[in-house]
Amino acid sequence: MTWLIGVNNLRTPRAFTLVELMLSVLILGIGLSAVANSYILALRGANSVRNNISALILAKEKFQGLEMASLKKALSSAPAPETIGSLGKDYSYQQEITEITASADLAEHLVLACLKISWNERNSSKDVTLATYLPKQK
Repeated sequence: MTWLIGVNNLRTPRAFTLVELMLSVLILGIGLSAVANSYILALRGANSVRNNISALILAKEKFQGLEMASLKKALSSAPAPETIGSLGKDYSYQQEITEITASADLAEHLVLACLKISWNERNSSKDVTLATYLPKQK
């Protein structure tokens, strides 16, 4: 009877087969490639957000300059486009100041200031346009 128990123990597998190992490596590789792809997409998105934030910070600085110029009564209606370098990227901006036509009450005291900031990102043009009302020169 003891010799049958020994034979039974020889038939139970004690290690992984080569096929099982190859399948587990294949599944692991597919999972890691999906994670790596997600990581690359996240880095691209973070870079795009960083460029947008830089453009908005530049726009805020330009609007503060426009507000100071408005208070000093030195607004020009449409200066030429200019370029600013920030964080290794060139941003071009153009401002436009127009009269308000929708409301006579607003048009009496305010002007509409628009600022468009453009930059190139991965071979495509991106831009941000901001608008605000400024006190009118008297």
